[in-house]
Amino acid sequence: MPSPCDLVIDGGWILDVHADAGPANEARSIAVVGARIADVAAPETIAARWRPERRIDASGSVVCPGFVDAHVHLGAFLGAMRPYERPTAPSPYGGSGDPQAALRTVARFCAMPVPGTVVATLVRPALAAMLRSGYTGVVDAGGPGTDGAWEAACDVGIRAAIGPSLADRWHDESGVLATRADADEQLAGAEAFLDARAGRSPTVVPLVSAVETLGCSDGLLSGIASLAERFSAPVHVHSHIGREDHDASIEAYGAGPTARLEACGLLSPRTTIMHAGELTDADVAAFATSGVTVNHNPVGNGLYGFGVAAGRAVPRLLAAGVPVVLGSDWTPAVTCPFELIRSALILHRDAAADDLALSLEDAITMATTSDVVLGHPGELGRLAPGHLADIVIIDRSGSHHLASNHPVPAVALHARSGDVGTVIVNGRIVVDGGTLVTADERQLIAEAKQLMQSMR
Repeated sequence: MPSPCDLVIDGGWILDVHADAGPANEARSIAVVGARIADVAAPETIAARWRPERRIDASGSVVCPGFVDAHVHLGAFLGAMRPYERPTAPSPYGGSGDPQAALRTVARFCAMPVPGTVVATLVRPALAAMLRSGYTGVVDAGGPGTDGAWEAACDVGIRAAIGPSLADRWHDESGVLATRADADEQLAGAEAFLDARAGRSPTVVPLVSAVETLGCSDGLLSGIASLAERFSAPVHVHSHIGREDHDASIEAYGAGPTARLEACGLLSPRTTIMHAGELTDADVAAFATSGVTVNHNPVGNGLYGFGVAAGRAVPRLLAAGVPVVLGSDWTPAVTCPFELIRSALILHRDAAADDLALSLEDAITMATTSDVVLGHPGELGRLAPGHLADIVIIDRSGSHHLASNHPVPAVALHARSGDVGTVIVNGRIVVDGGTLVTADERQLIAEAKQLMQSMR
């Protein structure tokens, strides 16, 4: 007799760039029990083995592992209330501005005392839009109101890693780098956040992070590493953004960022290095040896004009076996996973003048490699038995899919956010028929607009 299961996804093309067996465009089915994938096999085999509570017909569709945006400053959706102003001078984020100003701005931004209720109201519709576009996971890259961002992720049903981002040193208006905050107080606040939330949600995990290597004393970096280890939490640090950061680190601390991170215990398999656009061969080797993950942001950083392709860091990291994950770093705008995939392909192929600089499989893997950054090593990013069931179903019936005869190009070259019909997080259907089912999205938008108007 077939065993009971919660869900069967029937007869779709399974996208698994790591799989070895069988043609990739041969129809297969997936059985889900609770939060995990229980079986992946031919449709007739699944029908004989499993009796589902619900069956989804995925024929004519691609069934993908969940996509993740590994770099979103969720609190930055506060910026949606600022009016547009035409730029008249170089931006600190535009590649030609002062990196000291960027560190000062971000450090102050992460420490802003913004009520969590405000952040939650603004973040909920943004996360809803992310889910409907095909994201199943998001990593908060630092900002104010982390308790509100946590609440919003739990309410909407997206998988997330959220937590405080710390800095105790930054430049003043005259460019002097000095201690501006108490490291012990910052670590105590982060510990309280982790302690209150560790193990409390099946989909949202607490993290701790450093605003930027240059903005943290050795004591603060060591304290962040200790907290991450004690709570088994993911940790990230903005680092290796440009040559200026490396030189400033040498001047301020007598060591480059890689040496400092290693000495403080932050080159570890639970760490993600955000940006890493400027790397020496020694940096790449150290990352490969330590098992860190690197985050690359082709959309946001490409639009800002820094740290994306000129140093060819991403192909070198991949060649060395370093996991690379994609993020947007473009709040308060919301990207879609297919935009990230194609932006990465365009940037790196154009920089190298070589269409083999980054393969379609590389880009898809970068968009779905979410296990470490979301605090579930070895449990996400694949459609395989035992893995957590974060799944996206992409409809191929549109005319723009006429030439897609294989799941890899179908996703990397043809798919659009409007093709996403079903999104499953932790075994739970959160988008059904293109509609968010965990909350009333129109109400979320109305509440956010009302708050934005009142705050203006």
